[in-house]
Amino acid sequence: MDLTPFKLDIDDLVNEFTESNSTTLADMKRIWQSRKFTFIYEARPTNNMAFFMQSLFAHSIYYMLSTTSFSQRLAGLYCLYCLYETQPFRPPFKIYISLGELKRLRSLVLEAKENNIRVVLALVRKMLGEHVFLFGSVEINDNSVTERVNEIMNLQSARMRVAYEKLLANTPIERFLQMDLGMELDLEGVKKMSKAYSTAKEQAINGTFYHYSLFL
Repeated sequence: MDLTPFKLDIDDLVNEFTESNSTTLADMKRIWQSRKFTFIYEARPTNNMAFFMQSLFAHSIYYMLSTTSFSQRLAGLYCLYCLYETQPFRPPFKIYISLGELKRLRSLVLEAKENNIRVVLALVRKMLGEHVFLFGSVEINDNSVTERVNEIMNLQSARMRVAYEKLLANTPIERFLQMDLGMELDLEGVKKMSKAYSTAKEQAINGTFYHYSLFL
């Protein structure tokens, strides 16, 4: 599936945002609307929607984690949010994000706070509160989208859905999500959290939580 045209559209959107020295979600919405960007979904493929959506999300996350400029990172976050909110699918496809990417998103929140761009903290809290993310372990690279989709398929199965909720409740991720996003999180803490998550997920996949699926 060649998604190059869609990614180029996102490139153009991000470039316009950064070239105009924009910093707010309102700026992104203005550019989004002027480009009628929601029409990106009109040309969507007729199958493999999960791969399509995660590819768009991953390309936005790539910008969100960029080291090129602060404005580009903001553009990536805002684009990610707008793609999620305007998607035509119900229920909506959730955004796959790894724990490492979540930590770097937190760094972006801190950076925005230092620059007095308060909408970033509010936006990320909103996204976390509305459970728009699916947390995993696959980092972004050239071949990662397929791996991400495969993990999502596991998490969305009847057996894994309950196990996923169970492991979130029993690992430090839940506490992490409830913390003030303005607080620091040390790297060692993320490593421990990732290890606990991976262990719990392995137990879920191997059937440790299988009996919970009987109540679905």
